[in-house]
Amino acid sequence: MKKIKLTTLLLLTLLFSFSILNATDVKPDDIIGTWLIEEDDKPIEKIEIYKTNDLFFGKIVWMYQEDSTASPLLDIKNGKKELKNRQLLGLEILKNYKFDGKKTWKDGKLYAHRKGRTVSPKLTLIDYNHLKVQVKILFIKKTFTWTRVTTE
Repeated sequence: MKKIKLTTLLLLTLLFSFSILNATDVKPDDIIGTWLIEEDDKPIEKIEIYKTNDLFFGKIVWMYQEDSTASPLLDIKNGKKELKNRQLLGLEILKNYKFDGKKTWKDGKLYAHRKGRTVSPKLTLIDYNHLKVQVKILFIKKTFTWTRVTTE
């Protein structure tokens, strides 16, 4: 009987220790870096995520353009007429994200310029090189995966 209790206690201790280690694997600044967004397996833009005070922000640092001599891409889908002529490159599209202490950043806003609307997705680090962006609007969930850009 004592052997079973000792084994159970040891197993519970190991499980508890593993969950504590797992919870502390992700640090708030692990989201900082440049992330590639792909659509239909083609790169369409890169977002640089950075920290200001204790909040996280992101701006567009690269966008795919078929013609490199074309004029800059503009925010033409914006609902506000006065913003339709602003350049997308350099635009801050992620604002005020907070780390939840585990592996998710939330309570921020993402301007989805391809749709012309602002949403509040949850950002979850899948692993060091993959960020899950989960948008929930009413009963519809859409998930995207961004890939960290690493320099070689």
